[in-house]
Amino acid sequence: MKKTVLASSIIFTTLTLQSFSFDSVMDKVTDFKKFTKPGDMTPKEMVETMTGGVLSTELITKAFKQALKIGVTKAVDTLGQKGGFMDNPAVHIPLPPPFSQMETMIRASGGGDMVDEFILSMNRAAAQAAPQTAGIFVTSIDDMSFNDAADILMMDGSPATDYFKRHTKEDLKKLITPIIIKEMKSNQVYKYYDAVKKVADPGIKTFAKVSNFMGMAEKLHMKKHIPQDGVNIEEYVTDHTIDAIFMMIGQSEKMIRTNPAHQTTAELRKVFGQFVP
Repeated sequence: MKKTVLASSIIFTTLTLQSFSFDSVMDKVTDFKKFTKPGDMTPKEMVETMTGGVLSTELITKAFKQALKIGVTKAVDTLGQKGGFMDNPAVHIPLPPPFSQMETMIRASGGGDMVDEFILSMNRAAAQAAPQTAGIFVTSIDDMSFNDAADILMMDGSPATDYFKRHTKEDLKKLITPIIIKEMKSNQVYKYYDAVKKVADPGIKTFAKVSNFMGMAEKLHMKKHIPQDGVNIEEYVTDHTIDAIFMMIGQSEKMIRTNPAHQTTAELRKVFGQFVP
């Protein structure tokens, strides 16, 4: 206990004599842990103690929500541009399986243009849907409760985004799927999907007769991926769209955590930037 008190005194003296950055706080937390037994303090108690009470759970949560909303705005603005998905390798929506494994055969059978149009239609639908999801994402952020905000604060990478994705993705899918379907229809995704499927089906069926492919696929729990049974194309495009938005939110969070130029509000500067306690 004496070591804990001594460590606290040393750190508090250091903190009150100089401004410090988020990274320096993390370094001091690491040093502080060396003087305490595991489990002596909760992350919330540790953060509040290390910052003299400046960083409360409420302030951290508010900063998280601001960071996530900024990320949403940047994500949908970027993805919603012409070519926002198609021209970005990081989020480009490829041919779905099993068509992706059969692409060479489909193209050799005269389906090259159909494949290209199918891929383009999916990416256009996602790009046109992305801006329409902004309000849904923001509402989900507003409704979130970061019960372990202090713990998330001390993690590396983009933990607030990861937490957001983990707790909201399935609900977001339900709300966003109708938007995706609407844009898929307007971009003729289903038309090109059916065209590619017609080219792919004969090859699959011929192979199936020779090798009992469908029986093997069923045993391997892969039958749902065979074209005869239909690819869940709505879920495929929706998942790619949501994951792309989350990826960009995570990139934005990392920038806010590490670059003062991206800390554009008082809360962001207090939690992630430099301040005097």
